[in-house]
Amino acid sequence: MVPRFRTAAALGILLALSGCKPPEEANVTAIIGAVLIDGNGGAPISDSVVVVAGSRIVAAGSRTNVTIPASSEKIDGRGKFLLPGLVDMHVHLGTSAKPAFSAAEYTKERIEQNLRAYLYYGITTVRSVGTERDAGFAVRKAQREGLLDGARLFTAGRGFTAPGGHPRIPGLGEILRQPATPEDARREVGELASQNADLIKIWVDDIGGSRPKIKREVIEAILEEARVHKIPVVAHIQSLADTEHLVQNGAAGILHMVRDTENIDPSFLSRLRDLKIVFTPTLVRQELAWLYTDHPERLDDPDVKRTIEDSVIEEVRKVAREAKPSPGGREDFAIAMRNTKRFAAAGVPIAVGSDGGSSIDFPGSMTHREIELLVEAGLSPMDVIVAATRNGGLGLGKLDEFGTVEPGKRADVLLVTANPLEDVRNLRRIERLMQNGVWVDRDALRMK
Repeated sequence: MVPRFRTAAALGILLALSGCKPPEEANVTAIIGAVLIDGNGGAPISDSVVVVAGSRIVAAGSRTNVTIPASSEKIDGRGKFLLPGLVDMHVHLGTSAKPAFSAAEYTKERIEQNLRAYLYYGITTVRSVGTERDAGFAVRKAQREGLLDGARLFTAGRGFTAPGGHPRIPGLGEILRQPATPEDARREVGELASQNADLIKIWVDDIGGSRPKIKREVIEAILEEARVHKIPVVAHIQSLADTEHLVQNGAAGILHMVRDTENIDPSFLSRLRDLKIVFTPTLVRQELAWLYTDHPERLDDPDVKRTIEDSVIEEVRKVAREAKPSPGGREDFAIAMRNTKRFAAAGVPIAVGSDGGSSIDFPGSMTHREIELLVEAGLSPMDVIVAATRNGGLGLGKLDEFGTVEPGKRADVLLVTANPLEDVRNLRRIERLMQNGVWVDRDALRMK
């Protein structure tokens, strides 16, 4: 277990050695006096000190246990709350999030704008799942070379579905991989491996019998070949039976929530917990069928106006006025909410994902709505903060890099002006945001 703080002696040695390190490592910042909510789910630390050297956290704990380097930039955190940067585990980049999808919108510039929008909202890392093309890999490469700002990108490239399967959206069919045979699936997994995809995405949903569903032998071939290349696989699901099949065959994570039943064997939940299968319920995707119809005032949010084109907001406003949400959709949503509570209570890791970038699903804004919905589903604010931080790192296999405020981790931190344990909406009250040890000028981010 990583200690919460380094001793004063160890910190002194590290800082003394910084003169022998690259120049950026000599930049030291101390955030002093904030209430630290470190992402692990334990009791907050009042009057904390977090020390950052270069891009890494080198100390985090109470003032009594952490030495404040004399030469550091000192940030007064008194009366504020310090947390890890947020992680959105379910996004689709390169869109304006207007009602109708347009494949032609997908450009390198649009991806960069989306990533800056996530960062503006305090989301320092995103996982793009299944609609990424060459421009997305180019953006990821430029980010990892330190040439671009925005939320840190992990991508699945082009995801898998059945021929003609969900999501069947004009222009998207040419993007998705639709293997007809296990052999085709194995070959296409190899293509993703050659692109160094961070993960693989499968859609496993027939939309109530209205679409073809990817065959089980094809799913198994994808999972087997992915293991050869050591690439984790996540899947969009709707049914319990499909979820059980995916887990039995080695899936690492699940998107959306079981919605066809509430009769779930506790032993299966225990297995999910023990395997650390991360579920990303993405409740907001269902709620968007009526969210703006019931709450049109959300479209007047100043942050929405800052990050989304006026023309898109007006299109969404028009669609919301004319929408007629079905009772069945609301009941499906209620089942997902109850199952989310059931899974979380059983210890299954829950992560935050918004489906941001899909139809009327605004990047960043809907991440925070998903955080609210997890509380409404019955998780505690602390549990939801863990979901939005630590469990993101866990689900990406990068918990040694980010997701908590601990020594050795990347310095992705969020300083907010009000207590998110009292109201998770306070996560939007951002005073300062740091990514990779650098303060982000949120007002300077170009997002539309």
